[in-house]
Amino acid sequence: MAAHDGIITIAEARACGMSSAAVNRRVARGEWVRVVLGVYRSAAHPETDRTRVRAAVASVGKAATLSGVSAAWWLGLIDRLPATLSVTTPAKGHHRTVGSDVDIHCRRLHECDVVVVDGLRVTAPALTALEAAAVQGVRVLDNALLRKRVTLDQLDAAHARYPRRRGAPWARQTLAAMRNGTRSEAERIVAEVFRDADITGWIANFEIHGHPWDFVFEESELIVEIDGFAYHRDSEVLQRDRTKRNVLTGNGWRALHFTWDDITLRPMKVAAEVRHALKRPAA
Repeated sequence: MAAHDGIITIAEARACGMSSAAVNRRVARGEWVRVVLGVYRSAAHPETDRTRVRAAVASVGKAATLSGVSAAWWLGLIDRLPATLSVTTPAKGHHRTVGSDVDIHCRRLHECDVVVVDGLRVTAPALTALEAAAVQGVRVLDNALLRKRVTLDQLDAAHARYPRRRGAPWARQTLAAMRNGTRSEAERIVAEVFRDADITGWIANFEIHGHPWDFVFEESELIVEIDGFAYHRDSEVLQRDRTKRNVLTGNGWRALHFTWDDITLRPMKVAAEVRHALKRPAA
């Protein structure tokens, strides 16, 4: 129990040689707390996020696996545990759970997509990053790649194994852009955003003051740039970008910067910000 954040199941207790009566006596004496039928917490162990996660997975069943954003937290890919936990199980039907804050997904996972971390079944980093990114955006993928927790090949393979999962079309587009670079794909998407919003007067991939820019509104002296993925960027690229921006602002131009998430998930907001900037006179 100490190694498992104070949580134990009735099956685990029996495997240690305890009878149901012995378990009940510990509950009666206040040594153990029944979290849900068949799942117990040591009264000496505080209730933490980790005990909450372990109890939720244990409550769903033996083959249950922590997944999605919850798994991303357990694996250290994100910093904050979500309010609703995500657990995947191959079995359909009724499941005893800790509460309404547990979202159960019934599907079979490939063996290569399940790892055991600190004694808990969790979806492997590649599938976890893909599913968490569908909820929290591309930064989850970007950070996982930057920290070398996953590779693009692993992400591509995990994506191919579950082509109908939530966010699969967005992931396919994003993975292609990550592999090939964002410039051409970003230009295509932003051009569509501008056309749909009737925003005109721009030139794509145009040079101003000795540097190329993604989108240039020459008459309004406005630049629109799409920031690349962090894992592609090194100190030389960052220095070049700073130099470009300094040259631009030093010559009285304005710049709007958007991310891949902005143009793919919030295109109307991008269009609104660009339209607002175009209404303001240049300095």
